Amino acid sequence: MSASKRLFICGIATESHGFNKKPTILEDFTERGLFFACEHDDLSRFREGDNHIGGYLDVADAEGWELVAGVSGFAFPAGPVSEETFETLWGRIEKQLRAEGPFDGILMPMHGGMACEHLDDPEGELVARIREIVGREVLIGVTLDLHSNLSPQFIRDCDIVCGFHTAPHIDSRKTSFRVASIMARAFRGEVNPRCHSIHPPMLTGIDHGRTTVPHAPLFALLDRIKELQAEDPQLLDASFMASFPFADQPWTGPSAVLVMDGESDRVKDYLDEFGAEIWRTRDVLTIDIVPIDEALDAVERTANAPNPFLLGDFSDCPYAGAYGDTTALLAAMIDRQIPDAVFAPVFDPDTVDQAHQAGEGAEIEVALGGKSDPDFGGGPLESRARVLALSDGNFVHKGPFQQGRPGTLGKSAMLDIGGINVIVCSVPTQIHDREQLRLFGLEPETMNLIVSKAFNHMRADLEPICRGLLYPDAGGIFSFDFEQFPWQKIRRPIWPLDDFEIAPADMDRS
Repeated sequence: MSASKRLFICGIATESHGFNKKPTILEDFTERGLFFACEHDDLSRFREGDNHIGGYLDVADAEGWELVAGVSGFAFPAGPVSEETFETLWGRIEKQLRAEGPFDGILMPMHGGMACEHLDDPEGELVARIREIVGREVLIGVTLDLHSNLSPQFIRDCDIVCGFHTAPHIDSRKTSFRVASIMARAFRGEVNPRCHSIHPPMLTGIDHGRTTVPHAPLFALLDRIKELQAEDPQLLDASFMASFPFADQPWTGPSAVLVMDGESDRVKDYLDEFGAEIWRTRDVLTIDIVPIDEALDAVERTANAPNPFLLGDFSDCPYAGAYGDTTALLAAMIDRQIPDAVFAPVFDPDTVDQAHQAGEGAEIEVALGGKSDPDFGGGPLESRARVLALSDGNFVHKGPFQQGRPGTLGKSAMLDIGGINVIVCSVPTQIHDREQLRLFGLEPETMNLIVSKAFNHMRADLEPICRGLLYPDAGGIFSFDFEQFPWQKIRRPIWPLDDFEIAPADMDRS
């Protein structure tokens, strides 16, 4: 056992949309997101459910480690993190790191898709600052979302990097367990972990990391890792990052990350193989992105079939840094008079307040949504609405994604607008769990149409009950029409903005 080992847990995590006008500020971490409300938090509340800290605890309990809780802040996706916010959170981490060390290891639950106003490589900068304080002998292990943009310098400063293997993400705990397990082996002197990576020049790849169909590119990569590990015990772990393509950073793009035991004469071949495969599958997409009318045609054509149809209003997904308040798809649904439909959720605190003040059963005049950036996805939808239900928005996840964890829509309401059930919320979020609909008296299985402002995560709990799934592009800022954005920091040439070919030997790597 690795008794007497002391490990510090810290990190700053978010997913930043470089073209979202709303910067991520300190209140976005402290009001909604901090894993720990303050330093020295009681970690026991993370023993249940699928969460980063639970995986660390599982190994720490077995190994006899002392875990010291530091600031580990998570903010829901929005625009780039402000300089003041990043430096304030770092200041709290640095103070505790210096005051309470030394530590044998650093565990960092992060995301990998963060952008900052003042830093081109914020995750790399954070790890570099920690490395400067603790030195090279202290192990640093990082848990990441697979929608990460990683720099070679970040990889060089880490000893262990493990990313999710699923999207929708249902392996947070397992991923942190992988990190901590390798660290435990290192403490016992069994392995000497070293990270390596390759970075093909692409904005996005690996089908955006989806693991929802058997032929998804990520499955083939993971299967290949199992084959290699069976014959090479030096290959300790592998992660395939699909990128968060809207961060607009120098290292925006997918990557393959390998954790090897010591020096390896095979790692170059592995990186060449995975870089080539990520490049080869760059055009693969396992979802159907269609125009709004085509999506609604499919809903109407299959209306007599059992179970609801599921539409992802993906280009306005708040979990991808969009605003969550576009109205173009809702307006089309009202024009079509789609029966037994729910559109959810629209981020509009003013309309929520209006509904709560009026009360259930009241009729109100609304100017719903479209306020964040009317140029993307439509402006406010003006209509008469009836208040169907009111809620505080609090629920507990029962589906596979974030199972067992509390969630919230904030103060919220369901309105009847033109015959459509419209859920309006006071925090930007998505519908990905049936419990969110049951808050308002809806039974998901009996609906004709469920529209969620979501991309991947809704598929874990909602897709199994649905008769079909399509993704209408309704013009929000999370659109894969990359040409429309004013890129400033990304590498060039880069696919798909530029037409070129590249060999793995010419790809960036650590």
